[in-house]
Amino acid sequence: MEIASITDPTTAIGLRLAGVREAHEVEDWREAEEIFEEMLGEREVGIIILTERLAQKMGEKVLELKEERGITPIIVEIPDKEGALPERAEAVREIVKRAVGVEVER
Repeated sequence: MEIASITDPTTAIGLRLAGVREAHEVEDWREAEEIFEEMLGEREVGIIILTERLAQKMGEKVLELKEERGITPIIVEIPDKEGALPERAEAVREIVKRAVGVEVER
């Protein structure tokens, strides 16, 4: 299975350097949504990486996929060049706190 990404151009460069061959660069969420829908038809894509900001703007489309598709493709949301969204960072801190029993501070 392949790993594909839909991100801003700067993040795409980093992902290519990390070995992601199918790194799509987009300028807005509408363009991201089009590519996202195309990827859903590709059986070889097992993981789709999206930036948090794009996933947030695409909203319902990403949530629907996560609920409908089950296991594959796995959707991974990562921070972009601007950094993590505050609400997402807080959610990760809470998950770590529950899993490890230690609160992570900045």
